[in-house]
Amino acid sequence: MRFRILLSLLLLPSLVSAEEKAPAAKVPTLPALQPASVRMTAGAPEAVPGGFTIAIMPDTQFYAQLHPEIFHKQTQWIADNAARYSIRFMIQVGDVTETSADAEWIVARDAFKRLEGKVPWASAPGNHDYGGKLQVNTHRTPFSVWLPLPMFQAMPTFGGSYEQQNGKVDNHWHQFEAGGRKWLVIGLEFAPRADVLRWTNEVIASHPQHSVILFTHAYLDPKTNQRLKLSASLGKGQSPAPAPTEKPDLTQPEDLWQMASKHPNVAMILSGHACYTNHRTSKAQGGQLVQEMVVDYQKDVNGGNGWLRLLQILPDGKTVRCQDYSPLIDQRCTMPDRTFDFELAMPGA
Repeated sequence: MRFRILLSLLLLPSLVSAEEKAPAAKVPTLPALQPASVRMTAGAPEAVPGGFTIAIMPDTQFYAQLHPEIFHKQTQWIADNAARYSIRFMIQVGDVTETSADAEWIVARDAFKRLEGKVPWASAPGNHDYGGKLQVNTHRTPFSVWLPLPMFQAMPTFGGSYEQQNGKVDNHWHQFEAGGRKWLVIGLEFAPRADVLRWTNEVIASHPQHSVILFTHAYLDPKTNQRLKLSASLGKGQSPAPAPTEKPDLTQPEDLWQMASKHPNVAMILSGHACYTNHRTSKAQGGQLVQEMVVDYQKDVNGGNGWLRLLQILPDGKTVRCQDYSPLIDQRCTMPDRTFDFELAMPGA
């Protein structure tokens, strides 16, 4: 008996040490920080009879750089399933490329061409689409060289672009009708310039009967579910960056919100930029609820594993069924923050 007690005392430190380490290994990661590939089930989501779909394509930067076949798989699936899901529009939330190299833009251009005549779409430059700090500060990007104005003008939904940059589509808008209401989609450059927000304000004000969807690359932080506070350079971190050679004209996500929240017809604000996803509902100045959302899978395997977000608007015109699906692996995510319903403010509400 004494031997057993002595042996137990000798082993006690190692047992305690093991028990002390165990809880750290079991602490769950917040759902918003997990890639969709953590929890999946086979097959695409069921289509909603009588409804329609808006597809969201998260950051494609690593597809353009390393996995062009995934980029093509995504856009081809959207084109092939346009009728099945009644996909009325597709939004790509920026960071089309990783380094803004010509070879990456060629991949993007060719992948987007698969949507021609099938599904209208919009994109806007993210910080990686500028190719460098100074380019971000001065908003110089080849976005409109590789995804030119005529490409968007050919779409029946195209409405116009920022009037101070004729011939460019870094900031542009579309309109269409679906689900018993008119829709206005406005895509905005990374950290939009103050005058771009002025232009956006005027576009929204001139379409009071439309439900508005705004999107820009960097807006919501998935970790905190708060609007980002961008640095003066690449939008990473919250501490001020050294002054650039040319004074930057960059606004903050909060500036976008303050402008958008003045309008009673803004319904959604979408973004990418930071992994992985989160969603919040905010009350605008007029009282309507605005859905703010970030979705970005670039840190998942294969640079994103082909994940798309499908927003299926039900026949009532206000209930939205959110579901993340990857045509690359034919899996849908079952995590509760990737498969949920929410309601959009009705026009005039």
